[in-house]
Amino acid sequence: MQHFLRFLFIAGLTGTISCSSGCQRNNNYLSSGETKIKSGDNTEAIVFLTKAIKKNPKLASADLAKAYFNRGIAKRALGKSEAAKADFRKAINVDPKPINAEAYRYRGLAKSAVGDSRGAISDLTVAASLGDSIARKLIKNSNS
Repeated sequence: MQHFLRFLFIAGLTGTISCSSGCQRNNNYLSSGETKIKSGDNTEAIVFLTKAIKKNPKLASADLAKAYFNRGIAKRALGKSEAAKADFRKAINVDPKPINAEAYRYRGLAKSAVGDSRGAISDLTVAASLGDSIARKLIKNSNS
């Protein structure tokens, strides 16, 4: 029994160590993508964020959702509203908690850009109900 527990401990430690380098690389892709967005280089941001997403078995769900969300932001900035909408949907599906309201808001804006005003209002309403004040203002302005 003691050998078995020692084996489990070593196996767990090995898994943690092997994930550390892979997870760090994925976080580097994620942070590089975020940096590229901030600098306005959305095309490069998409490249880095796609690499982070492709490594998804090693990404925590919150980071994977963040990668999809940020890639959606970059695609939307490049005028690729349908592709952005798909990434916002994936972000919501992967981890509906931390960036949920913002992802709904941006997906609503992407739907609006492709002419889906009903879908846009629906997503903005969800974002507003989750506490997104910008979504509330957008809804209020659309009703004016």
